[in-house]
Amino acid sequence: MTVLIYALIALVGLYIFFLLGILLKTQKKCECMHCRTSMHLERTTRPLYVRRLYDYLPLKYFHCRRCHRTFYLHKDTPDSEPESMKDSTPKPKASYT
Repeated sequence: MTVLIYALIALVGLYIFFLLGILLKTQKKCECMHCRTSMHLERTTRPLYVRRLYDYLPLKYFHCRRCHRTFYLHKDTPDSEPESMKDSTPKPKASYT
């Protein structure tokens, strides 16, 4: 009986450990926490263990193409979609000659 209790405590501890890891990778703004860019981000599918065990968390999963880091973003965060590289290209200057 005590072995089952210890096993249950170990499983709960692992669950909390992984949940803490996910929450530590959650950002407040839609930018990479390592290289601070908001242009080279892409939405990706969450890992299988996150989809199975933590499906109730309202998080989006992003991958930075510049530094190859991943992070989570809360769904209700304002400006939760990354900047498009097409939108940020500078407009050509008008020539006056």
